[in-house]
Amino acid sequence: MTEDLPMGSPPSLPQTPPSHTSTVPRSGSPIPTDLRNRVPAIFGGHPPSFMEKRRSSIVMGQRSVDLLMEQPGEPMPRFVIFIIRCYRRWGYFIADHSLKAILICVLISLVCLYFVLTTKQENDITGYSPYGARARTEFSRYQEFFSHDGPGITVYIFALAKDGGNMLRERYLNETVEILNLANENVTLQQNGHNKSFAQFCRSFCKINEPVRGFYNGFRLQLESIAMGNKPNSRINLNYPKSQILGHTFTLQIKMVVLQFRAEHENGWTSEIVKTYEMAMVKRFEKEYKSERLKLYVLSTTYVEEEMVRAGISMVPYLSVGFLFMVACSVFFVLNRAIYMHQNSPPKIFLAIAICFLPFMSCATALGLMFICGLRFASILCVIPFLVLSIGVDSSYLMNHEWQSVIKHCREQPNRKNLNVGYRVSQVLSEVGPAILISMLTNVFADGIGAITSSPEITLLCVGNLISMIIAFIYQMTCYAGLMSLVGRYEIALEKRERREIQESIRKAISNGSSQIGINNNNCELGYGKHQSLNRQQSKFHEHTKHYISKTITFYIKVISKRVVALFVIFIYFVYVGFSIWGITRMNINLTTQKLFAEDSPLLQLDKLRVKYQVPHFMMATVFICAPKNLSNPERLEKMNNFVREMEQLNGTWGRSWGTVGETDPDELEAMELEKGINENSDSPQLSETTLDDERSLEIPTGPFKEEDLAVFLRWPEYTQWSGFLKLDNKTGQLERFFFTTGYHGDKLEVWTERGKLLKEWRAVVDKYSPDFDASVFHEDAVFLDLIDNMPSDTWQSVLGTLVCMAFVCFAFLSSMFTVIFASSCVLSICCGILGILSWWSIDLDPIMMAAMIISIGFSVDIPAHVSYHYYQASIRELNATPEMKLVNCLSSVAFPALQAALSTIFCVCSLLFVKLYMAEVFVKTMVLCVVLCNLHGLLFLPAFLIVFDPVVYSCRQRISKSHSKVKSNNRIHNVIPEESGSQESSLKENTLINEKKRKLFNQNGLNKTINNDKQSTITDRPNLERFHSIELEGGGGDKLKQEENEEKMNNNAKDNLNINSKSNQKIDDTSH
Repeated sequence: MTEDLPMGSPPSLPQTPPSHTSTVPRSGSPIPTDLRNRVPAIFGGHPPSFMEKRRSSIVMGQRSVDLLMEQPGEPMPRFVIFIIRCYRRWGYFIADHSLKAILICVLISLVCLYFVLTTKQENDITGYSPYGARARTEFSRYQEFFSHDGPGITVYIFALAKDGGNMLRERYLNETVEILNLANENVTLQQNGHNKSFAQFCRSFCKINEPVRGFYNGFRLQLESIAMGNKPNSRINLNYPKSQILGHTFTLQIKMVVLQFRAEHENGWTSEIVKTYEMAMVKRFEKEYKSERLKLYVLSTTYVEEEMVRAGISMVPYLSVGFLFMVACSVFFVLNRAIYMHQNSPPKIFLAIAICFLPFMSCATALGLMFICGLRFASILCVIPFLVLSIGVDSSYLMNHEWQSVIKHCREQPNRKNLNVGYRVSQVLSEVGPAILISMLTNVFADGIGAITSSPEITLLCVGNLISMIIAFIYQMTCYAGLMSLVGRYEIALEKRERREIQESIRKAISNGSSQIGINNNNCELGYGKHQSLNRQQSKFHEHTKHYISKTITFYIKVISKRVVALFVIFIYFVYVGFSIWGITRMNINLTTQKLFAEDSPLLQLDKLRVKYQVPHFMMATVFICAPKNLSNPERLEKMNNFVREMEQLNGTWGRSWGTVGETDPDELEAMELEKGINENSDSPQLSETTLDDERSLEIPTGPFKEEDLAVFLRWPEYTQWSGFLKLDNKTGQLERFFFTTGYHGDKLEVWTERGKLLKEWRAVVDKYSPDFDASVFHEDAVFLDLIDNMPSDTWQSVLGTLVCMAFVCFAFLSSMFTVIFASSCVLSICCGILGILSWWSIDLDPIMMAAMIISIGFSVDIPAHVSYHYYQASIRELNATPEMKLVNCLSSVAFPALQAALSTIFCVCSLLFVKLYMAEVFVKTMVLCVVLCNLHGLLFLPAFLIVFDPVVYSCRQRISKSHSKVKSNNRIHNVIPEESGSQESSLKENTLINEKKRKLFNQNGLNKTINNDKQSTITDRPNLERFHSIELEGGGGDKLKQEENEEKMNNNAKDNLNINSKSNQKIDDTSH
């Protein structure tokens, strides 16, 4: 890019360092003086450092610090100076050990990749429930009751008619009972070489499906009675939805029949044995069972986890698609710019491809370290490679962008120092290192906030992304910088060879006469052009592209700088804000298990059927009593009965049809005693008088409840199923805990929020009696229903925490409240836009969306921070510059890298669109929105605000400058960023005050001779570093010299203002560099 000359830098004649004198061949032919002056590098000389053109900076780097330090009254960015010093030293170190760094990084990533490939995925169904959610405690009570000794078995089989008709048809019910028999007898559990069927290892819930069998038997009995011309049996009531057979009352659905198989843990069972059995049920009835009438679905915890794992794995193949997109973008951008800057060489392809390999290496290393530390491999972690690939490449683009700029600078002004690869790498890292560090820290802080304010699954995602970003930063500073060093050595060797060739051609030209040397008045062409071996002649592509880019940016700045246009853009911005806020107010809070499965998963259809047919008619609350104590006490028993009654009197309850606790209805017992005897396992059920006589011989407990009667109660065959509802002390036989269930119905229960309201009513009743009985209520959807109350607070807390961290990082590096305010405002606006537009885009507020938004915030701060910072610096550096001129400084530095990163990010993340998964859809929409809004804010909205409020900014700037001038003393001590000494870099001598005065005298008098050249210190190609040296001003001389410098700067500013338009065009024309 076109760079401004440093303010106050006096002109000087070319000097000839001793190191270059002997390299130029001498000839007896006379050489024109103007030729020697125009081609100093070839003839052994090079212009002094303070004459070099200054390259513009991307963000707070070496050159930005240089410019900031030139301004009187500006605070010293000591922290950034320290960071730059560290980067500079690291650049020399990594150049010396580049190959070792690359090998170490590759080896570590391969070792960690092994652990990634050998670690099994493990998901937690409750992992999306927020920390502190009540449902987590309730689920732990549920597990404690059923799996306190180890994992138990729970499998559901859902049977529906394929024609969508009624299940109350004889053939359909008959096949349903056959399926029940197959599940009881044919599917076996393998343990220690023995196979056991469900009927063999079941203890407490063996008869939980008997109402289905009893209904079918009663249904057949009634049909046979009607077929024989008799009246239906009055003892068999088959009404819907509640049926009664021999005193047993139960609810039966018409569209769907649900069979439940539950078994408590037995000694010797492991998690693998239980999972194998549950998946065997899935394989037998969902994949192998063929039926012309019924469609079967199987549901179990193991199956849900397996489908979540399959959903995560389904994203992995599309990593190759994202990688190919990124490689194509990277090669295109890198080579296109290399060709444009005449730096095309084969090793550039390796740099372009390495940009895309580093994210994979960092992901493998980060995930491997997590698994080595014992963290769980959740399916949601499979999205991390896409995120790191789309976000992490931006920093590598910056490094490559700056690398080409450094090469261009070194080729224009070659000397012994910049022919050293360590010097070039140090220049790259000292310039873009702080910017990369800012991006890394913002992403790390955003992920850190998400890790502590969300749910366990999202914590794993944020921690994985956080570690991946840190590892990516380390690999960029080691592996990529090392690769850059290797490529740099190749390019430097190529430069030396080309320089020898051009010197040989010059020697021949000189020997043949100076007439063969064509001298261009503007560019100093030697036959083939300026420095033929180092800067090739500009091609038509270069000229046309440069003209097109310049014309485009000029037109854009002219349009956006018009006050009417800027006001219109601001109006559009407020419309956008209002539209986003409206979307936030209508956003739904919803997360179901179906959002965690692939689009082709059978569980998606099952969940829809469950919500459609089961939930509106039967939503069950399971109440656990963990401290019943002595229920023989009439007062405690009465309180327990009141507890049950209140649960059964809530809106939508099925009432007492689910039974009571602590008492037995005598009428029901009598009916069961008289009508007992239907042989439920036979094809033709009939009454058995012998069975009735045997049952009458049992003594029925009467009177008040007594704990010792529980054993007698549970020995009755018709009550054995209740043993699964109770836990007795093995020693004393006392009741330790139990649970009871109540059923609810209502068409509104299909709506997620209505189920949440009903859950709150359950908990209100439970909380009333919990102090006495230590009660809790469980519902399978509670872990997701709790999101309704937790998600809004978690979201705004996460956004606020992330915003504070972003502001802190910006202030620490940029030391500008102006930048912090504008960048933070843009981040808040982007968050608002993401939430609002996603709401209109049919995305609900859930942990997945919140995690995607928080991760996006991490890189949304970059472009607004860069634009506001450059505008602020332009206001300092060019006090009288117009807003158009300041925008040139902003957009010429930020626009191209921003658009390049935006396109590559969008291309990469869009590869997730091939995955038919809700999680992938959320991340694609969120990331694309964030990238688009980030660029709109940085390149459209923010410039419009700066144009309109530029007078206010200028006024504030003037006041700040005055306050600084009052506080600052006349004697200022400048810190130094010294060049590192060593084998790869010569030391930088201090400039004295005498040399400063001599240059001032030289500038004022216009002398055409050099003053004390021998005593003048060696200057590097960083002209402004001389201002970093400690200069102690004594007496009034320092004040006088400062006054002279300020006067000279004012004169230079006045001259610059006369040529402001030409200067603006010059900046725009060279934007592509």
